Amino acid sequence: MAEIRIERKKNNSLWIWVLVLILLALVAWAVYEFAFDRNEVETIEVNPSTGMVLPETLHYQVA
Repeated sequence: MAEIRIERKKNNSLWIWVLVLILLALVAWAVYEFAFDRNEVETIEVNPSTGMVLPETLHYQVA
């Protein structure tokens, strides 16, 4: 009977998947950093809580 040689294939597909996952993680991190910029300062206008309309200048006469 003839001898059949069986050679095992080199399995490099694991390293390809690891590199793809690292690349996806880097892309996700970059999107997060650009979309949610933490250095951005929001300006909040403070309105009077009484609901009254305040004049620009007060003209009171002191007697």
